[in-house]
Amino acid sequence: MGLVFRNTDLKNLQGTLAQIRWQWVALSVFLNLMSQYIRALRWRSLFAPMQYSPGTLNLFLSVVVLAFTNQVIPRGGEIARLGIINRYEKIPLTKLLGTALVERLTDLIILLMIFGTLVVLKFSLFMEILESPQISLQQVSIQNIAITIGIVSLLIIMGVIIIKRYKLISKFNHKLKQIRKEIKEGFWSLYHIKNKVLFFSQSILIYVLWLLMLYVLLFALPATSNLGFEAAIFTFGLASMAFLLPIQAGMGAWHFLVIQSLLLFSIDAETGKAFALMAHTATNLIWLPLGAIAFAILPLINNTKYSKQVKNAASS
Repeated sequence: MGLVFRNTDLKNLQGTLAQIRWQWVALSVFLNLMSQYIRALRWRSLFAPMQYSPGTLNLFLSVVVLAFTNQVIPRGGEIARLGIINRYEKIPLTKLLGTALVERLTDLIILLMIFGTLVVLKFSLFMEILESPQISLQQVSIQNIAITIGIVSLLIIMGVIIIKRYKLISKFNHKLKQIRKEIKEGFWSLYHIKNKVLFFSQSILIYVLWLLMLYVLLFALPATSNLGFEAAIFTFGLASMAFLLPIQAGMGAWHFLVIQSLLLFSIDAETGKAFALMAHTATNLIWLPLGAIAFAILPLINNTKYSKQVKNAASS
């Protein structure tokens, strides 16, 4: 992040951000929420073959918590959302993990398809990015990288030694078989769902909404309001690759790719930085307050749900 904005003219940046048209930002946030609701519906369809019927609201709020947690802990959101559904819907974590793997694999395939299509159709634009000045890597310490790799390797070796020394695999072999069975059941839930067309349609719709929420943000700044849908598609496709990196919400890498993309459409770097900051806040950092609200709501709605179940059981 610091490398991307290290030479930024702060006064110019503030002046550009002061021109934001907030109605377009609000529309982008709404589209963002819609995409997460569709994610909840898509996820719910994976539970039917396993004879589970989690509440849509719980699934939606857990997805909001996922987005919130990812802003703080890289890839931590998946653990958070699975923990929420395990707690409030009493679905085994291993089965939840299987459904999460299905979702992530589906999303990855669609993302790679989008990126591959862009490379083929807009190869010349990609070549321009590759030929443009990149962020200097001289500031990256080879020594620090070597130390990190060494520590990770040492931890792996120690883990293997401990497992073999105390025969942990044999001791927990039965439990591991059960875990593998439940993960497999969750993973293969896609094969058994009744409406696969709906599942994949929802998956595509999620990406369409994500594209639209970036597209409408172009109208939020006067300098980018004249850009067409082509610029939005290219920027979205390229910048989305940043989310494959194990960093909070693609921080820094996403901004850099957005700025580089907009340069190809005659948007200067300073304006690109302002747009990247605004867009990242509207599409990612907005989950910080929304996630906090979701955390507060979840116990309330589930306590109410539990109370109703008790009353119904008592009256029957």
